Amino acid sequence: MVDIDAVRDWLGRLPGGSLVGQYVDDWDAFEKLDRPVVTLFGSYDTGKSSLLRRLLVDSGGDVPGWLTISARHETFEVNDAEVGGCIIRDTPGFAVGASDIRAQNNSRRAMAAVGLTDVGIAVLTPQLATAERDVLQKLFTQGWPVETMWFVISRFDEAGVDPEYDLAEYRELSDRKVRELRELFELDDRTPVFVVSQDPFQTAGPDTDLSRGTWDDFRGWDGMRDLADAFEAVSPSALPGWRHTAGQRYWTAVLDETVTELRRQLSDYTARAEVAASGVARRDVWESELDTLDRAAQASLDGLVEEVMRRSWEPSSGADELQAEIQRTLDEWFTKHEVRLQRLQQSIRKTKERERARPSWAGFASLVATLGAGEDASRPPGGPGGAAEHVGTVGTILIGMLKAANNAPGPIAGGKASSAKAAGGLERHIGIAEAALPLAVYLAKVVDEQGADRARLNQDKAAAEKRQQVVTECTQRTRDAWQPFVDDVREAIVAETRDQVDLDASLRQLVEQLQEAVAEGEGLFRAGTVPLLETEA
Repeated sequence: MVDIDAVRDWLGRLPGGSLVGQYVDDWDAFEKLDRPVVTLFGSYDTGKSSLLRRLLVDSGGDVPGWLTISARHETFEVNDAEVGGCIIRDTPGFAVGASDIRAQNNSRRAMAAVGLTDVGIAVLTPQLATAERDVLQKLFTQGWPVETMWFVISRFDEAGVDPEYDLAEYRELSDRKVRELRELFELDDRTPVFVVSQDPFQTAGPDTDLSRGTWDDFRGWDGMRDLADAFEAVSPSALPGWRHTAGQRYWTAVLDETVTELRRQLSDYTARAEVAASGVARRDVWESELDTLDRAAQASLDGLVEEVMRRSWEPSSGADELQAEIQRTLDEWFTKHEVRLQRLQQSIRKTKERERARPSWAGFASLVATLGAGEDASRPPGGPGGAAEHVGTVGTILIGMLKAANNAPGPIAGGKASSAKAAGGLERHIGIAEAALPLAVYLAKVVDEQGADRARLNQDKAAAEKRQQVVTECTQRTRDAWQPFVDDVREAIVAETRDQVDLDASLRQLVEQLQEAVAEGEGLFRAGTVPLLETEA
């Protein structure tokens, strides 16, 4: 027994936004129904739709247009029909382990409908449950009052014995299958089990325009009379107790499914947060390396220009010789330090290639793409709600939370353009000669202008100050020519780690909130008197 009010309060405080309104709306709509709700569920092609058609026709009702009979998977939504004093729901067949989205949605809708019902009817083929056994077992242990969980072994004319020729063997096989079913799910004698042949030998086939007389020849053995009597015996007087138990079953399932989904989201976002944190760490390391390289280049530049200038003022030096010396000295300086930058660039590129090859990167990249795509949270379509019907919105509200935290489309969307620009910059290579030539031309011009008075310039104080001014200006020009090399690498570092750095803080916060939400949800189970329901990983 869970504390329903506490569960609702917890749902209202989930990270990113409240889910409680969606669940309350679905529960309130179910609770207001003044007739018992009976839900048919099971794998597809067990005969749920043909069973409902038979019940409708036998009771004198019309077969609705949405009801189709086929060996294929035809039912995709939860639909209601009326038989006597009951509302009967036909559900999509669930497909255990299915990978396609439609089958997964069908399974989710079917499970959700079972959460909002007074009486559940598991419809099985004569082979009984196989792959779906664990799913059914989980449903059966969710607290059903006595005689509110029924079993129908359907299409029994296909079980292998023809009742037209050997009715005794047919009934013996029927009894044996009932015993097998009770043993399979450990059912006591109070659990109703019906064996039916709702459309013997496919007499009606896919038709829906039928009369009650269609199956008159088979009523002596098709088992439908016992099932119809059970429906007539469903009493509205038991409804208050059934609804109370259904409420516990529903909100327990809500809590179970939501905690399970939050655990999954926590695992996913923990991995994404680790990717983001690694990007922050790498940016710090790479920028530190770049700063170290830049400082080393700047330090080696100090005094270099002055030495070239000192040699250029020697009277014996010719203008062409001086320009060649200036060109050679600056070329060596640029070459030495640009090689170091290139090594850092290569290290950045290789590290990012290795990171993007890891499985964890795919999840982070998908998150970045989703945040930049402008996707809106939406409620899954079709049928009455329930735990499994709503937990899919947990992911979308978390995405909304991240968008709000990062003001998307801001850092994420804008980062793509910057990343592309910086990626181009990473490959950009300013030739050494291209960078050094303007400096060599400038120095040669200065040397040429002062060539006639070199001896005086070496002795005159004012001229010496002029020389120092030239040295300072030339050093600054060299730094200015060097700076684009450094800026390109820095921009590449920022661009390569932009998404990770932008999302780091919000992902860390989200992981903390998910951890708290999961812990509180698990605490709500421990506070009850029933154990935590088994959940799939």
